[in-house]
Amino acid sequence: MAVSRSRADILPGRNSVVVVVAAALVVALATLGWLGVPAAIAQTSRALYYETETRAGTLAIDRLSLSPPGASTQVVGLGDVNLFGIALGGPYIYWSTQAGPKDRGAIMRATLDGGDVRPLVSGLPGPAGLIVVHGFLYWVDQDAIGRVALDGSHLRRRFIAPPPEPGGGVADGLASDGRHLYFTRCTDDEISRANLNGSRIDLGYISLGPDSCPQGIAVAGGHLYWTQLPSGTIGRATVGGQDANGRWLAIHSVQGPFQVVADRTHVYWTWGGVAGAPSYTGRADANGSHLEARFLTDSLFPMALAGGDPSSPAAGSRLPAQRFTGRASRA
Repeated sequence: MAVSRSRADILPGRNSVVVVVAAALVVALATLGWLGVPAAIAQTSRALYYETETRAGTLAIDRLSLSPPGASTQVVGLGDVNLFGIALGGPYIYWSTQAGPKDRGAIMRATLDGGDVRPLVSGLPGPAGLIVVHGFLYWVDQDAIGRVALDGSHLRRRFIAPPPEPGGGVADGLASDGRHLYFTRCTDDEISRANLNGSRIDLGYISLGPDSCPQGIAVAGGHLYWTQLPSGTIGRATVGGQDANGRWLAIHSVQGPFQVVADRTHVYWTWGGVAGAPSYTGRADANGSHLEARFLTDSLFPMALAGGDPSSPAAGSRLPAQRFTGRASRA
């Protein structure tokens, strides 16, 4: 199914990249267990949660099992909304939406069977990427990095308030290794880091070259992974900030990569979907080998991984259609 959506219709020049990033291109790492332990700690992930279009103008979040035979199931139908990030924590799935001329948005929550849909935090200025870590949900919006407990208490809308970047916004992608928050800053060409409690903000933790524009970011297996639209590549560095390489993996497309998620065995990214082109999720081994550009079709921008916690509740209901081109198939 071809996808034509306004948030994907702008590609570089650099200013265009910023528009795309600010609108939608932020990754959310999924989490393990009832307290939200980062999926990067897991050896392998059990499922990939992703946004898809069920029919023209109607969106949903689906769950793809990463174990054979790779059945895909619908978790929650979203209708005609703008979706910008996905995260998992305990028995819930969370996502960020935006609406209106000023992109006022909300963090939404539902059970993993798609029930009890409700807003967790509303009135946010352009919320995008979000993650769940140790019982708290963190998100990026145009003004700050916010934090809230998973039951909606202890809300701090400006938990971390980095200085605005040129052109607006304070961060693009957001990830965690369970000790730190990592966030990308496109126009400043840098990856920043802060302690999980919000202290010791290091804006230039990893300084990249000019026109790198890091966007989506993930943590897994002792490495940071991030996307770079201008070069069409995925970058990688150690979590200690060493051996940074912005061109670690080329995806061989000018349409992306946008989001990125990872575990100890694989790296996944979204690409395509621009000006009516098909959209895909690609996958490669964690060492960059065995690249599968079309691992999953009809997957839009946000993604999240669910780790190997056997107590995690099953999600979703069966879907009638099959658009997966990798090793999995719909039940």
